Amino acid sequence: MIFSAMTDVGKVREHNEDSYLAKEYGNATLLAVFDGMGGAVAGEEASSTAKAEFEAYFDAFFQTAVLPEPAALQAALASAADRANFAVYTKAIENPAYKGMGTTLVAALCTDDKIYIANVGDSRAYLIDREVALQVTHDHSFVQHLVDLGKLTPEEARTNPNKNIITRAVGVEPSVGVDVSVLLRPQFKRKTLLLCSDGLSGAVEPQEMVKLRAKNKAPDSLVRAMIDAANAAGGNDNITVIAANPA
Repeated sequence: MIFSAMTDVGKVREHNEDSYLAKEYGNATLLAVFDGMGGAVAGEEASSTAKAEFEAYFDAFFQTAVLPEPAALQAALASAADRANFAVYTKAIENPAYKGMGTTLVAALCTDDKIYIANVGDSRAYLIDREVALQVTHDHSFVQHLVDLGKLTPEEARTNPNKNIITRAVGVEPSVGVDVSVLLRPQFKRKTLLLCSDGLSGAVEPQEMVKLRAKNKAPDSLVRAMIDAANAAGGNDNITVIAANPA
């Protein structure tokens, strides 16, 4: 798998509260984006703590030489998210400066024939081909809830003033629900997997992502182009992007 990751503070905020993880474990690749919340200090602490716990979990998980069974890989994503949630929640309880902090999470654990996706909050995973940027995660957000109820259209949701309100986050409660799904090779073959914080998805339309991918085949140039596009649209938030071309 060829992949690239990049984060950018954007044009408005003074601090970058995003973190990312991109790491290979033999035949598996782990990619993840964390978008912290709770103010500059707390947001940075939340996302970096979640990243560290997530990475530590998989460092231990992949100590064996044999790639685990699919069910174990799927369960590992949920377990790693639980561990990250407990670490962030505990820090927030112990330090008043971190009260209420949390972070989103979107992660992809990629093997030769499957991609396991986990998400909490509104950071997203997309599959992009020549025609469409398909969102493969489901936002845990207030406006997405209204879309699900039929009270907002997806187009209305993009410009709704409450679009940044999330309904689920890592570290806010003692436990957290994690959505885990599996993509099979025919679903992602010849496509680009994109993980991002809402600094990208809130600024760059899916069809623009398709156009950028058409002009930037390599993941390193694609992530740079995506961040440039988000900044050109105002750069109102931190922007983190991971692009991967599965083998």
